[in-house]
Amino acid sequence: MSRILVIGGGVAGLTTAIALRHAGLSATVCEAHPTGADGRGAFLTIMANGRDALRAVDAEHLVLERSFASRQVRMRDSHDRGLGVLTIPTPDPDHGPRTMRRADLYRALADEAVRRGVEIEHGKRLVGARHHGGVTAFFAEDSRIGGDLLIGADGVRSTTRSLIDPKAPQPEYTGWHSVMGAVRDALPADDYDSYYMYFGRRATCGHITAPDGETWWFANLPCGEQELAGASPTELRRRLGDLFAGDRIGTVRAIRATGDDQITAAACYQLPTVPTWSRAGMTLVGDALHVASPSTTQGASMAIEDGVTLAMCLRDIPDTTAALHAYERLRRERVERVVRTGFRRPGPRLPGPLRRLLRDRAVARRTRHPDTDWLHLHHIDWGGGVSL
Repeated sequence: MSRILVIGGGVAGLTTAIALRHAGLSATVCEAHPTGADGRGAFLTIMANGRDALRAVDAEHLVLERSFASRQVRMRDSHDRGLGVLTIPTPDPDHGPRTMRRADLYRALADEAVRRGVEIEHGKRLVGARHHGGVTAFFAEDSRIGGDLLIGADGVRSTTRSLIDPKAPQPEYTGWHSVMGAVRDALPADDYDSYYMYFGRRATCGHITAPDGETWWFANLPCGEQELAGASPTELRRRLGDLFAGDRIGTVRAIRATGDDQITAAACYQLPTVPTWSRAGMTLVGDALHVASPSTTQGASMAIEDGVTLAMCLRDIPDTTAALHAYERLRRERVERVVRTGFRRPGPRLPGPLRRLLRDRAVARRTRHPDTDWLHLHHIDWGGGVSL
């Protein structure tokens, strides 16, 4: 292929472009925003399976150099009483989850993509596409770019998804926003490698403290889909204070101490299935294709898996249509199962997978978390090849 267009310069798009170059294919990333991600307090965790996928394309170092280990989830109730400790399944102690700032991951992926020969064009908002053997992408500023294949990595509100199938389902609002922030020296850091997750009487929140003393926190705020539009950091802190009033939760101290420039909020969505993955020289990766609740902690890792798997299919199967069919065959069951795992409404109740693991901790210790091994220990064999 002479040129593959990747629409979207987030985790999914940049990883896909890096994987395409690793497979010996071309890639141009078209990003709608004029610049990359900002430095506000959003963070994410790359799970063992996400690291495995990055390792397949010699890009795992991008995470390791900017992150720290996060091996356990210490769950506590509204009175700061322990509910149990969940050890996240890993292939071995050196390949477990890593936590990092979202903006740091974006920058690292963008720099690596450029180093490998990827073109990145900002200010390119996709509005249409035409298939003519190849594909031409049309952008809002009245420009166009031609290529052999268009890959939609344009997120929850994907334009590409609608171009592939105008009747495609839209993501469902979960009923809550995720509010995130970062603050230094607000909490003691007895366990640098542990998340603390609190199940309050009205909502959930949690935090992890990095080795340098910075605490990164999140809180799930039940509200209407547009209720927080334009909300200031002061208003977000007030809403969270009211939500956790009367609870004895360590995360709340971090929330109160966080400066305005390190608080961000985003609506949370779920998209269980997309009937049509590919059509007329176009396909999808990442949140454009499947949107899981943040409770799965798999959004970034699934996007990385998508990009690497798609690149393998395009590398090994000369016919593009056949390659896209192989990509769907390899990915559909897995990603839809991930979304189902996290499908829930907000509130203080433990998610189903955590309830089962804690209820049967003795069995889980003997069998290495059988409920979630399929999720975290997934392996991509880059050298193994893909067949029809």
